[in-house]
Amino acid sequence: MDQKDKKNLVQFIIGIVVAFVLPLLVFMGIYLDLLPGSLLQVIGMIGVISAVALIVGGGLYMAWSDIKTGRYKNRG
Repeated sequence: MDQKDKKNLVQFIIGIVVAFVLPLLVFMGIYLDLLPGSLLQVIGMIGVISAVALIVGGGLYMAWSDIKTGRYKNRG
């Protein structure tokens, strides 16, 4: 195994941990009532803020791409 393969494997493992293991641990902590209330509030705020950012950012990105491609230009 060369250096590039090792780097790709480490990046893959870190991606799996961030995408699946950490959220599972948070959900299990919430479900089993292991986390303190203040941490639950922080997790909820992060969820709300990220949802708003994705919705607003996605809408702005789509509007920008429509303007950039000239989708609604009058061609008559």
